Amino acid sequence: MNIDLRAYRQKAGMGQEQLANILGISHEEVCLYEQAPETVPMGLLIKWLQIFGVDIVTAMSAPIPPLKAIDPGTPYTELYRRLNLLNQYIDAASPVDTLNLPTQPATPNDLKKRLKLYKQKPNVVLTGGFDAGKSHMANALLGSKNLPVGYQPATRVITFIRHIEDRPEWCKDDVLIVDEDFWLKDEKGKQIIDLQRLDEQEAYKNCCIQAGSLDILQKYGVHGNNDEIPAHAAVVYLDSPLLRACNLIDLPGYSDQPDEVSKDVEKATSAAQIADVLLYASLAKGHIKGEDMIRLGSLLRSLPNPETECSNFPTLGNLFIVATHADPSISDEELKGISEKAAKRLYNNLSETVLERRRVQINRAITEADLRQRLFTFWSERPDRCQHLFDELTKILGESLPEARMHRIDREMKAVKEDNTKKYLSLIEGYETTLTNIEVKNAQRSQLEALEANESSRQQETKEKREKVYQRIQDLKQDTRTSFQNYAQQLLTVESVESIIRNKYDEKKEAKEFLAGYLVEKLQNEIEQIIKVNSDKFRHEIEDFLKSYEVKLPNLNVCINIPFDFLGAFLGGLAGLGSIGALSAWAAALGNLGGYILVAKLVSFLSALGISFGFTGGTAGVIAAVAAIGGPIVLFIGLSAAIAFGVWGLFGDSWQKRLAKQTVKYFEEQHICQKFLKGIDEYWQDTVNSFEKGADAVEVDWSNKYLPHLRDITSATPESKEHIEEIVKKLQQLTDFFAEIPWLNIN
Repeated sequence: MNIDLRAYRQKAGMGQEQLANILGISHEEVCLYEQAPETVPMGLLIKWLQIFGVDIVTAMSAPIPPLKAIDPGTPYTELYRRLNLLNQYIDAASPVDTLNLPTQPATPNDLKKRLKLYKQKPNVVLTGGFDAGKSHMANALLGSKNLPVGYQPATRVITFIRHIEDRPEWCKDDVLIVDEDFWLKDEKGKQIIDLQRLDEQEAYKNCCIQAGSLDILQKYGVHGNNDEIPAHAAVVYLDSPLLRACNLIDLPGYSDQPDEVSKDVEKATSAAQIADVLLYASLAKGHIKGEDMIRLGSLLRSLPNPETECSNFPTLGNLFIVATHADPSISDEELKGISEKAAKRLYNNLSETVLERRRVQINRAITEADLRQRLFTFWSERPDRCQHLFDELTKILGESLPEARMHRIDREMKAVKEDNTKKYLSLIEGYETTLTNIEVKNAQRSQLEALEANESSRQQETKEKREKVYQRIQDLKQDTRTSFQNYAQQLLTVESVESIIRNKYDEKKEAKEFLAGYLVEKLQNEIEQIIKVNSDKFRHEIEDFLKSYEVKLPNLNVCINIPFDFLGAFLGGLAGLGSIGALSAWAAALGNLGGYILVAKLVSFLSALGISFGFTGGTAGVIAAVAAIGGPIVLFIGLSAAIAFGVWGLFGDSWQKRLAKQTVKYFEEQHICQKFLKGIDEYWQDTVNSFEKGADAVEVDWSNKYLPHLRDITSATPESKEHIEEIVKKLQQLTDFFAEIPWLNIN
C-alpha cells in the first residue's frame, strides 16, 4: 500500500500520542502502522486519513516522497563553545610547561591537547560482507551519490568521510588518497588508526598518493582501477547534514574466503576498532549467515558501551544490523520474518558469550527483544523500508550519543580539576616543608644519605620482586593454558557437541551453518574469561612490586617530604605499546588515573585502555589473544567449508551425531585449540614485555631523576633554596590554573 502515513501526520504537526488518542489505539500501534501502512485495517485507515482531510483514493495515488538524508542537527554546538572558552582560558594562563621535576606533571598545554580529543566527532562505521551494499547505504545517509558503488567487491580503501567544515585550512582538495605508511605503528608493526593524523599536514607529506576532486575516489578507491597503486585509505570532505554530528567511515567488505583477498579484511578489522556507532550490513536474502554471526561477535567485543556513561542511552543503541537489498520482491511480511529469525539466531549464538559480557559491563539485562530492536531494513527506492533506520540513527546521533559524551567529558573534567589540584597542593606542602627544614641540622641531607645507603638493599629487594613478577606471569600463563585445555577437551567431544546440536538447533541446515561459529565463539569467550580472572590476580603483583619504590625511612625523625611518583613513571614506560597484556586489567582498576589523564605522551595509551568514551572493562588486551590465531572469522570459514564437504559421508547414526563427529574431527585436524594456545602465549608474552618496559622506566626515573633531584633540593645552598622557591611558585600557578578551570557540568 503506497501511503505515507507518517508524512501526513508530520505535515499536520501532530505527535504520535495525540493521533493515538484520537483514533482510540495505542501509541505503539501508531508507530507500527506508520512503519507498515499495508497492515492497517481498512476501516481504521479511512478514519485515519479523514483526520487529515484526505480520501483513500487520493492517498493511494499520491507518490511517496523521496528519501531524505539524515539530519541529526548540530548536537555539539554547546560543547564546542565550552571547549573554545576553555582554550581561551588556557591561552591566557601563564605558561608553565617546563618543571624540573622527576616526573613531569600535567600542564595547561597537556589539557589543550586533551581538548582536541574532546572535539573529535563520533565515528559511525559501516561494515559487512563485500556485496552488502555499504557504499550505497552510505550515499543514502549522506544524501549524495559521491561514493563508488557496485555489485562486486568495490571499495578497497578505508574511506573517512568528514564534513567540509572539518577540512584543515592547509588542505584545498576534496579527496586525499594515502598509503598504509600514513598511520603510526605499534611495537609489533600494527597500524594505529588515529583520526588526529587526518588534520596533520606533515603526515601527508610522503604518504599522500593522490589528491584532488571526488572523481579520484572512483579511480583509486575501488577494485579494478589502479589496483597496483598501494592505496590504503581515502579522506573525503563533503557538505552533508549527517557529517555535522559524526564522521562516516566506509570499510572494505569482508571476504568470505580464508585467504582474505586484497587485505580487505585486515583493513576492515583494524578500522572497526574505532567505531562509536556500528552499522553492519547483511543482505536481506540470507540475512545473518554463519560468517556474519562470528563477525558480529568479534565486533561487539570492541564496540563501546555508552550505557555505562548515561542511563538514558538505549540498550545496544550504538549497534545497527541492517538487512540491505530489501527489494520489493520480498513482501513486508517476509521481511518482518527475516529480521525476527535473524534476531533469534543471533541471540541464540551470542547470548551466553559476548552479550553476557556486555550485560555485566552495562549492568543491564539484554533480551532477545532488545536485540530485535537493533535490526533494520534498507532499500533506498522504498523510503518505508529505510525510515525506521534513518529515524533511529538520527535520534542516536542527535540526542543519545551526545548526551553520553557530555557525561563522559564532565566526568573527566571533574577529575582533571580535582585530582590535579589535590596533587599540586600536596607537592607544594612537601617542598615548603623541605624548604623549612633545609637548615635544621642537615636533617634533609641525612635523609638522603640514609636513602642512598639503603640503595643496595632496595635494589636487591626490587630485583627479587621483579623475579617474583616474572614467575607469577609464568604460573598464570600455565594456569591459563591448562584451564583452557580442560574446557576445550570437555567441549569438543562428540557427546558434548551432539548435545549442543540437539539443544540449540532444530534443523540440519541451521546446525551445519552455525555450529562451527558457535563453538569458536564459546572457545573465544572461555579464553577471555580465564584471562580476565588471571589478569585480575596479576594486579596484586604489580601493586606489590611498585611498593618497593615507596620512600620508607622509619628510623629517621623527619620523613622525606617529596614522594616518588612511581605510578607516573611506570605508566610512562608503557606509552606507545599496542598491547600490554594483563597490565590492561591493572590500568583499568586505576579509574580516571587522576592527574595522569593529561600526560601528553599517555593520551593514546589511556584512550586505548578505555579512559576515553566507552570503557569495556580492560578487554583491549584480551582481544589480542584471539588476534594471534588469524581471527575467528578465518577459523570459522575453514571449518564451515570442511564440514560442508564431508559431513554426510557418515552413515548409521543420527544426523546430529554425524555432524558432531565430523565437527570434532575437523577441529582436531585444523589444530584449533593449539591456535588458541598460541594466542594465550602471546598475551602473556605481551605482559612480560610491557612489565619490563614499565619496570625499567621506574628504575631509570628513580636512579637518574628522583635521587639527583633530592640531592639538589636538600643542599643547604642559596641555589638550592632558590630552586625550591621557583618550583613552589610554578606549582602554585598550576594549582590555581586547575582549580579555577571554568567548567561547570554541561548536563
